[in-house]
Amino acid sequence: MNIAELGTMEILENAADHEEQSLDSLELVAEEESLIPENLESEERDGDEMAAARPSGYNKTEHDDAVGAFFKEMARYPLLKPDEEVELARRVRFIEEVRELQASLQATKGQVAAELDMTEKQLESRLYQGRVAKRKMIRSNLRLVVSIAKRYLNRGVPFLDLIQEGAMGLNRATEKFDPDKGYKFSTYAYWWIRQAITRAIANDARTIRLPIHIVEKLNKLKKAQRELKQKLARNPSEAEMAEALEITVQQLRQLQQLRRQALSLNHRVGKEEDTELMDLLEDEDNQSPEAKMNENMMRQEIWEVLGDVLTPREKDVISLRYGLTTSEPCTLEEVGNMFNLSRERVRQIQSKAMRKLRRPHIAKRLKGWLI
Repeated sequence: MNIAELGTMEILENAADHEEQSLDSLELVAEEESLIPENLESEERDGDEMAAARPSGYNKTEHDDAVGAFFKEMARYPLLKPDEEVELARRVRFIEEVRELQASLQATKGQVAAELDMTEKQLESRLYQGRVAKRKMIRSNLRLVVSIAKRYLNRGVPFLDLIQEGAMGLNRATEKFDPDKGYKFSTYAYWWIRQAITRAIANDARTIRLPIHIVEKLNKLKKAQRELKQKLARNPSEAEMAEALEITVQQLRQLQQLRRQALSLNHRVGKEEDTELMDLLEDEDNQSPEAKMNENMMRQEIWEVLGDVLTPREKDVISLRYGLTTSEPCTLEEVGNMFNLSRERVRQIQSKAMRKLRRPHIAKRLKGWLI
């Protein structure tokens, strides 16, 4: 189910919790405020711009309809003024304070109301105002979600899914934001939205999921490579990259191995793209019908010869030692354990059996197989 099917608020009300972060992390983000788009109002025109950029004859898809519906809904809600943002945030904050109080006291709503020196009806009214304020804050900041999601296009996660994950981060930001700390809401929300989107990419973009700490290292690798290339006006060497990341060259090579993406066996290759990758890969375990038939005939012939020449004990030892009845040959010790014999006794039985099989008229039938 996607964002177009549920609607914005239903998505947000079912948002998953994200890992809480310290204020130290947010102070670092506040210093990066220049990363936040200055003209968020322009985002509402993106739906029309995307449509205009499509080639003539383009057939509109269900995905396009969903994106267009989201942009249309987003454009309905204006940006908040600073004083309005603070007032709404305080109302939302009250909801979180009530939750914390209720959890710490293990109390009913009536007991919480008494603790706050208000009636239960007054408490319910304040909570309702908080929910309305939360919806308004979220809807008025959807432009920020779209702006950040656009930076992570073509990373293996569909655009609508990026928006949905970003909306969940925005939902979490409204719950955790404290307007009295002095941060702008856009600065605070930017961090939560970006975290939600990058976590989604780390979890869903690759066929083989990598741990989050490995994904973070790969992101640092990519960033360092880009910065060094700009600084040096050439591609950096492995030694330069390793020095910039403060790791060894061997560790750098291991990270670069992890950057490789998986390819589908149905991936088409060649100039005409008329061949699938699996058509070019050899299955070493897959025998041709001719080889399979030849192997069956060989086993049958060997089995008949062993039955004609050897005693039952000798036949069992030879078949086990050469893997005729098992997938792999057995060692002297393994055969000895099966028959409660010593390794030396098994070797003697095998030697006696092989002398019989090396007789000229017998060896001719087994040439190239056992002898």
